[in-house]
Amino acid sequence: MLSSVRGIAARSVRPLTASTVRQYASTSHISAKGSSRKAAAVDSGKKLTNYGKDFRPQKTFLHHAYSSILNNNRIMLICQHNNMSVPELIQLRTELAAAGAEMKVIRLGIFAAALRETRYANLEPLINGPTCVISCNVSPEDEEAQSSAKVPKGLTGIRKIVEKNRKMILLGGKVDDSLVSVDDMAKMVEMPGIQTLRSQVVGLLSQAGGGRLVQLLGMNPTLLVMNLDAHAKSGDAAPEA
Repeated sequence: MLSSVRGIAARSVRPLTASTVRQYASTSHISAKGSSRKAAAVDSGKKLTNYGKDFRPQKTFLHHAYSSILNNNRIMLICQHNNMSVPELIQLRTELAAAGAEMKVIRLGIFAAALRETRYANLEPLINGPTCVISCNVSPEDEEAQSSAKVPKGLTGIRKIVEKNRKMILLGGKVDDSLVSVDDMAKMVEMPGIQTLRSQVVGLLSQAGGGRLVQLLGMNPTLLVMNLDAHAKSGDAAPEA
């Protein structure tokens, strides 16, 4: 029995040969090389994969394109598309272009990575399954001016186009710097435009006896400063009671 145990122990202990030493040395050298490469990439601002390798050019291009969509558009909406054919996608893109918008089918992993680098990272749970994003950079003024058109620009037009398409589901997105749900978008399109709101504020100020304030705010900045300065001096020169 004792001899059997000794035999098993002897077979389990392998001698440390020169080839084993070379193997260990090469493994540690590769590990050290990978660590130094990652450190150099961090210092230069370059991104590497989890394995310390460069991203493929196609992935790098898509990452830059998705980052541009997120950062350079006033409106970005996330939608799910279900079994849409190529002609249907072309037709949808044409309709969205008339509303001042653009649609792009995305690669989920790369888009999620770009999303995590922005302030809109909380939208990541919406990135699941066959997904596309609709982007639009129409200003609020242009959006209001085209609100009564056959194909409205901006958020109103996008919602109408998406809602009439049974193979598209609107999930959420961002407008300006705010995250919005489907319910939020429905409320936003019912609100009056920015020019209308400005007119209402001016009307309220006039009705409340703020006509002089409205007149001053509408002045040339230089005249406004002069009026305020004259008002301050007249207050200083007033006799004490």
